[in-house]
Amino acid sequence: MLAAVAAISAATAPRGTDIVSRPAGLTIHRERTRPIETDSLPAVMLYAEDDPPKTLAREVYRAPFTERQLSLGIECRAEGSASVSPDAALDPILVWTALALFADETLGGLANGMEEGRTVWTSREGNVPIAAAKWSLIIRFRTSRLDPTSKS
Repeated sequence: MLAAVAAISAATAPRGTDIVSRPAGLTIHRERTRPIETDSLPAVMLYAEDDPPKTLAREVYRAPFTERQLSLGIECRAEGSASVSPDAALDPILVWTALALFADETLGGLANGMEEGRTVWTSREGNVPIAAAKWSLIIRFRTSRLDPTSKS
């Protein structure tokens, strides 16, 4: 599971041939506990939320493989300014993150594919207006039932 998060972090790492250039100052974190007030913005947080295993071939005890559905939380945050609304600042971060993640839906052969989940939008007014969007991504992959570290 953590290998998948690491692979996604690698997928969102800066590359010389990005489809859309990485937004200036973007920080990527692999944790969910970054308070908005102390984080440097713009930022993307990637973290595992759920990983329900399901044995294949309707076998519960003797199935050789397990199909996993890692639910990954992806939270993008941006800060507005006098000339740019928080939502306008957030848009390029969402676009870049989606393009980076879906550039290789198999994560270099680790996954069978990805499915996009719902997006929850939030904002906060105050001295510094902040917008955030948390979306989920379901990553499907198979492992050996007896050794979840081995790819099947």
